Amino acid sequence: MKKQIIYSILVLFLLADLGYSFAQHLSQPMDGDMANNIVPGSDVQTVLENPFGIRVITKHQSYLNPNRFFCHYTMKEYFEVIPLFLQKFVQPIDSIYLSCAFIKIIIQLTLIILLSIAITGTFNLLKTDFLISAVLVTPLFQSEGYQSYMGIIDRSTTYSFFYALPCAFLLIYFLPFIIQYYHEKKPVAQLLIYILWIPLALVICLSGPLNPGIVLIFSLLLFSSNINKNYFKSNQQGFFKRIQDSVLRIPKSYWFYLLPISLFSLYSLYIGRYNSTNINIPLSELYSRLPAGIYYPVTKKLGFPVLLLINAINQIIIYKYFKTTEGKKITSIFKWIGIFALVYILLLPLGGFRDYRPNVLRYDTFLPITLSLVFMFGISTLFLFKNLTSIHRKWYVPVICGILLFFTINDEEHFDKNKCERSALKEISESKGNIVRLQSNCNVLSWGKIIKPEDSQLNSQLLYIWKVTKVRKLYYNE
Repeated sequence: MKKQIIYSILVLFLLADLGYSFAQHLSQPMDGDMANNIVPGSDVQTVLENPFGIRVITKHQSYLNPNRFFCHYTMKEYFEVIPLFLQKFVQPIDSIYLSCAFIKIIIQLTLIILLSIAITGTFNLLKTDFLISAVLVTPLFQSEGYQSYMGIIDRSTTYSFFYALPCAFLLIYFLPFIIQYYHEKKPVAQLLIYILWIPLALVICLSGPLNPGIVLIFSLLLFSSNINKNYFKSNQQGFFKRIQDSVLRIPKSYWFYLLPISLFSLYSLYIGRYNSTNINIPLSELYSRLPAGIYYPVTKKLGFPVLLLINAINQIIIYKYFKTTEGKKITSIFKWIGIFALVYILLLPLGGFRDYRPNVLRYDTFLPITLSLVFMFGISTLFLFKNLTSIHRKWYVPVICGILLFFTINDEEHFDKNKCERSALKEISESKGNIVRLQSNCNVLSWGKIIKPEDSQLNSQLLYIWKVTKVRKLYYNE
């Protein structure tokens, strides 16, 4: 009976948190890149016409995001179909915000499921361990409270397609690897993996700005660790023979998972050098800005320090009192996450500069580290839940519940953030003129105020595609 009550509480908590997150996503305004990506604009059309960046190779031509085709393509296809489908049930303006909320909650749920599978090693979504893992990681998906410091799902729908979604693809790719080598289980659907994983690797490397770098750092650390371990086990004589033997001892599946995706990542980084949005700033200046980028999320709000602190406490407890095989695995993973984070941060300035990210490091570029820490929190906490004595669990479980409550309470929302934009869209829709002077002073499908009517051309085309307007209408702010 007690287990059934706990099980019901876990399920209800997950449903309530996801429902709240959906309401948060539904209240967000649209961002200023949506029209350019969906209509699309001429620069995005160039990307869509060159899925693999061939124009960079053949003509050495610079254009927008040559290594991010699948982000652009996925977003365009989604918003060409889903809002019009939803209009069978709701009004056109409502269909837009519902479409944005649906894709964000789908990405969020996908990441929660993938993280929980990685933590537990089980694909049984109804298993108690899986539900506990999901409950542990779900409150850390901050849609509002600490979103600007440790955000996973971006307020901007476009950024969700370019950051969180590619990370979900990457987690799917490495999940069989985690299942096999951490949980020591045989991956399911192995034939399917052999058929689909190399094409999936190409998709991943041409999705989002972060994936190629993550892949190469992860692969480098994994191969280095294996070669180092094998070197001391080798019985060969001579340095070069021992190195050769160390490489040959690396499991074949490592090469299957890591070699193709690493080669694709190198290609992606190469064509990414021809991104027309790159801003040339001396590397020395970018590195000088990096400390401020690290300082900001750690000191401005409590969210990130609390996540770091509980991870550190978990590791200290496991290191001191659980010197078992699994305990050593967890402390080893934490160590490697630390090394990964250090290398990743040090290499981040090489990715170039964006004026909206003045300190190089921001919650979106920090996303791989955030997800790693969320995973680490889940796997270490679940381990302690199962291995602490009943006496120690009596104080540990309330502490963890308090932390989850802390993140849940602080993820507060004012559910009217798109009220002004909705009102402006209604004004545009009901206007009888082809040029609308908006009474409101809010952004409408833009990052800032639209001063000249001609600057709204792509937006007006998108509103026409979405049937918000019956003819194309330009608009501008007062």
